[in-house]
Amino acid sequence: MTDALLICDALPESRDAVKFKAPGRGPAFVVRWQGRVHGYLNQCAHVGGPIDFEGQVLERSGRFLMCARHGAIYEPDTGLCVGGPCKGARLVPLAVEESADGKVWLRSA
Repeated sequence: MTDALLICDALPESRDAVKFKAPGRGPAFVVRWQGRVHGYLNQCAHVGGPIDFEGQVLERSGRFLMCARHGAIYEPDTGLCVGGPCKGARLVPLAVEESADGKVWLRSA
């Protein structure tokens, strides 16, 4: 894949995210939810701090991304905050894709 950054060789469906640094953008993560890969800057829309806790981004039910610091909950596929102190705001999405061999890539802007 040309003009792309390899994030990971495989991304299992779990509560854990793969964290990485997006060049020129800062801390970021990818997570698999319902079979698809989604990537965001690792910044809560509420105050900008990281949403993960030791790499975990999905809350207990596995239905939402959740900020470990403020409890804001986000839809994993859209980044829309649907509950908590920043309801209606969004995580900053990143252009990620999965190749046929299961590798996850960050596309360059």
